Amino acid sequence: MENNYLCPKCRSYLNIGTKIVLSVHVKNNQKGLLLFEKELGDYKIKKNDLINYTDGEMVGFFCPICHENLVSEINPNLAKIIMVDENNNEYDILFSKISGEQATYKLDKGKIEAYGSDKSKYLDFFK
Repeated sequence: MENNYLCPKCRSYLNIGTKIVLSVHVKNNQKGLLLFEKELGDYKIKKNDLINYTDGEMVGFFCPICHENLVSEINPNLAKIIMVDENNNEYDILFSKISGEQATYKLDKGKIEAYGSDKSKYLDFFK
């Protein structure tokens, strides 16, 4: 069994195959879906070409099923989803909502795994 990703609010599955599917809202009230790679630290995305945002811009992430905001309680610049591994262990996954920032965190009972070129930016918030 591979890792699965869940909404922290409704616990619906967010992944299909190798992609995580999230709803996004960007400035100018544009809304759509983004497809992320399941592998932590892989920052390739797929989106509709008409969903436009620039590096440094805040992107709102929402569950595509229950439509709840996925903003993290740790920092408003981070979004949160849940990862469940093949042994049914759960981890909080937090990632930057700022376009162009590469910062992802896997939280496991006080242990933090950080990914991405900007991973040091939010580490102080986990202390």
